[in-house]
Amino acid sequence: MLRGVEDRLSLLVRNARELVDCGFYSHRSTRYGRNENYIRPSLVKEIKGHPNFPLVAEVKLASPTAGRLGTHLAEELIDDYRQGGAAALSVLTEPRFFLGSLRYLELAARTGLPVMMKDFIIDPGQIETASRLGASAVLLIEGIFDRELATGRDALIDKAHETGLEVVLESSTLTELEGAMGSKADILAFNQRDLRTFRQGPNDMGPALSMIGRDGRPAMVMSMMNGKEDVRRMRDMGASCVLIGSALSSSPCPRDKLFSMRMVR
Repeated sequence: MLRGVEDRLSLLVRNARELVDCGFYSHRSTRYGRNENYIRPSLVKEIKGHPNFPLVAEVKLASPTAGRLGTHLAEELIDDYRQGGAAALSVLTEPRFFLGSLRYLELAARTGLPVMMKDFIIDPGQIETASRLGASAVLLIEGIFDRELATGRDALIDKAHETGLEVVLESSTLTELEGAMGSKADILAFNQRDLRTFRQGPNDMGPALSMIGRDGRPAMVMSMMNGKEDVRRMRDMGASCVLIGSALSSSPCPRDKLFSMRMVR
C-alpha cells in the first residue's frame, strides 16, 4: 500500500513504466483485435442513450491506500454489475496496487457492455492491448502529462482512435481540466480525489461541470460517491454519468448496492 507517500501519482507512473518494460501489457490475444465481425460498443453512445442516469461500475479489488476492498472475485463483480443495471464497466488492470488483471478486462468485454480500461497509460502498447482485449475506451490522466511524468498525450489519444477506442481524459484540478479541454478526448472526467495524495481535493465540482457543459462533451464524475444522494447531486449539477468503484466493491452485495443507486435522468 501507499500510506505515507505524498506523491502517489508519480510513484504509480513509475510502476506503470516498469510494468510496460517487463512485458506485462504484451498480451497476444486476438479475440477482438483481429475479428472483423466484432462490433465494439460505444461508451459515448451508451452514456447519451441509456434510459436511466448512467452508472459506470468499476471492477476494483483493492486500493493503494485501503488495501483489499472486499471478498468478491472480479468475475462476481462483473456479473453483479451486469445484473444491477450498469450502463458500462470500468476495469482496473494495474496488478501491484489495485490487484487488477488484463484477464478481467477480457471477461468484462464478454458482457457486451462498453468497457473502459482504467490504468496509468503512458505507452501505445497499453492501448493496443486494450483494443485486442475488447475494450471500448481507455482512461488517460491529464495530470500525468501536465506534470511531465510522461509525454505524448495527444499521440496516445490518436493511437486510441486509430485502434477503434474512445478516450476518457481525467482531470482532478480546474487547471488540468482547462488543458484537457484542448484535447481530442471523447469524454471529459473530473475526479473529486486529488491523485497526488488520494485524498479529497478542493470542492471544484460545480465549476468543473460548468466548464465541461459549455464544451459539449459528456462529463464523467469519479470518486467519493457512496450512495444514491451522492449520485443525485452529481446528476443535478450537470454530470452526464458517474463512475462508482470502492462503494460497490466493498459492499456485501454489489448488485443490490448498484441497483439502489439507479435513478432517472
